[in-house]
Amino acid sequence: MPSFEQVAAAVAGIPFMSPEQGRVIHEHVRSTHARDVLELGTAHGVGAAYLASGGARVTTVDFAGAAYDPSPEATLARAGVADVVTIVREYSSYTWWLKEQVAARSDASGNVEPAYDFVYLDGAKNWTIDGLAVVLAEKLLRPGGWLLLDDLDWTYAQDPGREATDGIVHRELSEPERTQPHLRAVFELIVAQHPSFTELKVQDEWWGWARKAPGEPRRYTLETSRPLSALVAGSARKAIRRARRRLA
Repeated sequence: MPSFEQVAAAVAGIPFMSPEQGRVIHEHVRSTHARDVLELGTAHGVGAAYLASGGARVTTVDFAGAAYDPSPEATLARAGVADVVTIVREYSSYTWWLKEQVAARSDASGNVEPAYDFVYLDGAKNWTIDGLAVVLAEKLLRPGGWLLLDDLDWTYAQDPGREATDGIVHRELSEPERTQPHLRAVFELIVAQHPSFTELKVQDEWWGWARKAPGEPRRYTLETSRPLSALVAGSARKAIRRARRRLA
């Protein structure tokens, strides 16, 4: 298996994951001894390459119409990890693929046999799609496993040059849907309130981590690599925006 440094050199310059972010998920896979990893949202395949470099078998799923240059197949081959990554592009959305997996692994009593130690969600960034995705992914996540949501504070308004994102037409969204971060809502209102996820962590206000440990005391922590003053200022800005929305 190529080292982290070899993979980082091979994927240098390819969007959408920085080497610093790649190091985080690489080290997470190694430190937790994750054997089977699911990535939702493949893009160029850089995230899958870093996940595989940690020593896991990776299944990465994107919608059938996804097309990137370089392709994930080319990226993974360049990184030397293509033999441990399965790319799935068979459906209009990864939520349907998740539905198929849950159905196939369910018994007559409604019990689901989990399949993954780590689920990394970096896909549509949409409340409707990813809100369902995290509910289905939890069923496939082994006890003790982790769910990671990327781009917590991304909004459609941050990308005004695009007419549509992953099948979502921007002009059809309401103003709140366009300006509020969907994944932040998914993390706070679905993941953080789910009885199976009891260890929760927000990292640099951009990544939301959740460990599946039902029955354990609930914990919620904040981590930042930025100065504390920057974190406090960011929290204050969010509080002001929330107050303005309530008054609107």
